[in-house]
Amino acid sequence: MIAFYKTVKAALTKDSDETLLVQNTILTAATLWESFVNDMFIAYINRDSTRFQDHLQDAFKASRTPKQDVIAENFVTVAFPKHLTVDLITDLIDQRGENITFFDYGALKKGAAKYLIEDHRTGIDGLSNARKATLSLWIALRNEIAHNSERSFNAMNEAMNAGGLHNTGLQRGVNNVKHVGAYLKSKPTPNSKPRIELILDEVKAIAALI
Repeated sequence: MIAFYKTVKAALTKDSDETLLVQNTILTAATLWESFVNDMFIAYINRDSTRFQDHLQDAFKASRTPKQDVIAENFVTVAFPKHLTVDLITDLIDQRGENITFFDYGALKKGAAKYLIEDHRTGIDGLSNARKATLSLWIALRNEIAHNSERSFNAMNEAMNAGGLHNTGLQRGVNNVKHVGAYLKSKPTPNSKPRIELILDEVKAIAALI
């Protein structure tokens, strides 16, 4: 993704075209990220479904009426196969066939605790504060570009103001960032990479860690 971005950028001559490029790069990369996270969760559950089975048991109990509780306790036994197939895991997670998605790092961490055994979520839990904040910012940027709403604008600027972004080059100043393209194209210091490259580098590193 980074190589593609650099190749296209080198061929552009208009600033407006570069703005379009950085915004579409974020959208495309975010789509790839969502697919990666979805596939990662399913693969981890497929490898060891112990925690996922606990989640299913909890979900089964939570959806019952008091009468159904009595019936279940006396007549129903829930047994899981030793190995859950990928198709079955996918169907159990979301019957609508949609990817598992998380709106920020906090949601990703909760999802990992909900579905994954401890060994498979250590990478997510162990991310540095800077990378946690970068992940939340990355998703907020994607949402602002995709939706361009007041809610997404406020969420993006809140994510940009996170303390974990201090010294990353990604934290905004006192004022709100009004133009996503300008933010992504700009360099936090004269000798640094543009922010879009900083973000893509960090997300690549995060993917390798989790």
